[in-house]
Amino acid sequence: MVARREALADLADGVVAMAREIESGHRYESVVPLTLNERIALRVIDRAGGIAPSELAELLGLQRSNLSTALRGLEAKGLVTRESGHGDGRGVVVRSTAFAGENLERLRGNWADLLAEVAPPGADLEGAAELLERMTRALIERRRHQD
Repeated sequence: MVARREALADLADGVVAMAREIESGHRYESVVPLTLNERIALRVIDRAGGIAPSELAELLGLQRSNLSTALRGLEAKGLVTRESGHGDGRGVVVRSTAFAGENLERLRGNWADLLAEVAPPGADLEGAAELLERMTRALIERRRHQD
């Protein structure tokens, strides 16, 4: 049990350190820069295909004021649009733009190139990515049920 706890703590520490290194040590000129809240919001918006701001705030665990700031920034950068959610003017749905998709594609390409330089040969990259995604989804669900 102690070894598992240590391994999980090491995994979390490694994820945080790697994310920080990817973000702080490498600038990508071909990519529109985003704040952390803009980035996490855009990731969910893009994957959802469209989402109400209230649902997005709840999903991300962000205060509405912080999410509003992020959405205004994303709109100003041409990465999201707000549309009527019901066709009758009630409610709003936020959708990513084609430009957001292009920006994300460039960013993911840059990340892939960077990590290709340091990934060990033969590493199970698909398995590692799947594991991180599953754990991230589980953490989100856990937080949502605790709120």
